[in-house]
Amino acid sequence: MKKFVSIIIIAAVLLGLCACGTTENKEQDGLSIVCTAFPQFDFIKNILGTEEGLTLLLDDGGDLHSYEPTAQDIIKIASADIFVYVGGISDQWVESVLASANNKSLKSVALMQLVETYEEEYVAGMEHEHNHEAESRRNKDEHIWLSLKNAASITDQLCNIICEADSENADKYKANAQAYINELDKLDSEYQNTVRTAKRNTLLFADRFPFRYLTEDYSLEYYAAFAGCSSESEASFQTMAFLIDKTKELNLPVVLTIDGSDGSIAKTVCESSGAKSAMLDSCQSVSLTDIAIGTTYIGIMKNNLEVLREALN
Repeated sequence: MKKFVSIIIIAAVLLGLCACGTTENKEQDGLSIVCTAFPQFDFIKNILGTEEGLTLLLDDGGDLHSYEPTAQDIIKIASADIFVYVGGISDQWVESVLASANNKSLKSVALMQLVETYEEEYVAGMEHEHNHEAESRRNKDEHIWLSLKNAASITDQLCNIICEADSENADKYKANAQAYINELDKLDSEYQNTVRTAKRNTLLFADRFPFRYLTEDYSLEYYAAFAGCSSESEASFQTMAFLIDKTKELNLPVVLTIDGSDGSIAKTVCESSGAKSAMLDSCQSVSLTDIAIGTTYIGIMKNNLEVLREALN
């Protein structure tokens, strides 16, 4: 918290120094868009047809839930035309940053305000914080991009916002967005067909569970060690026993982990049940290096489909 307060103070000073040149720089450099995380970065990249003018703040593959902006990040936000963030519990810093930005033309977009959201839920066997305050509180699940339907809707709405900011190129942006939405819709149909023809309807995550939007889209059941935004990483004996017993009971061939996990819980479950482990990628840990070698949202979701196909059959 002290670190964040210091960042705000430093940024406020720096913003005061550069505020007078903000408009001029925008006119010279063209449309400037800053994104906190990879999914919206990739959506916008497909709308624009280029990475030019597009900035990804969480560019090192770090965890969205622990990200804190640097003073330089805050200056990038304040000098942008459009700032796109998720809008969940991990973005509590955004309000203070926007309040300190000396840029009246800045358009800020919270993705969670563009689609229907779900609260995190606790299913049977899942660890959760054992105190009254935590149990009475249900955070909104931030991982909205793990629904292909949401991805298509978000792309369409972001396109409209970008077209308002740069009307001269609106026709190009709309054509790009529609082509991308068609790809998303096609992949969504492949997911629907895979689930419809699968032998099973249940997934088990020996890990955190950020995939509620995906399971809701395709009416899949699930069990997991932790909720999606949980800070816990060690499962109790009771949770481990539940996951092992459930894997055996349902004869599940695959136990799932997510990107960034050490896989230790899954390893124990697999050793005790005879299942194998596989990773579903939540798109939260994509770095600029990954992007440079061709990592895309659709590519990740296609890989996830192959994992899903194996887990359900």
